[in-house]
Amino acid sequence: MRSLLVFVLFLASIMIISCKTAEVKDPMKERIDEYLSVDPEAKELFRVLMMSDRYLLSQMNYADRIRRNEDSGGDRYMTEELKKFDKIDEERDGVIAVWLYPDSGRLMKVRPKKLTYLVEIDKLIVEDIQRWSFQFPAKDVYPTQFDVRYRVILRKTLSDEEIMKEVREKIIEKTGSR
Repeated sequence: MRSLLVFVLFLASIMIISCKTAEVKDPMKERIDEYLSVDPEAKELFRVLMMSDRYLLSQMNYADRIRRNEDSGGDRYMTEELKKFDKIDEERDGVIAVWLYPDSGRLMKVRPKKLTYLVEIDKLIVEDIQRWSFQFPAKDVYPTQFDVRYRVILRKTLSDEEIMKEVREKIIEKTGSR
């Protein structure tokens, strides 16, 4: 009986050791972490990563002077809107220049500085930044002008046949014919 118990323990320990797998590195996670890592030398104040399943933001500088107000509902809405464009595998960067009113800290002007060259995505980015609001812990509005860098990652989630079927349905909807 004792030898059976030792044998079972021996097998269990071998199974535990063999089940221990090497940690698999996710190259997407590494790229995301690298992009969002705080860089005090960055030209932009904020970096945003938008995907159809996540909205991540990182602040590069002036954390003691300005903060973006959290808006998880708006962030979720932007990821839902991005799902419509997950028809290709593509990664694009864009930069938006932002000006704030020096008295209130509200948005004064938002201008694309570097386009993604995907018109619908550029519109979505501008729409996103226009919903932002800020708080100023030091009680004075600074900085009043800064850039926000966006990285948009699209991932093809449908087969070509499913995409073509969706396009046909949209054409039928618009034309009203079958």
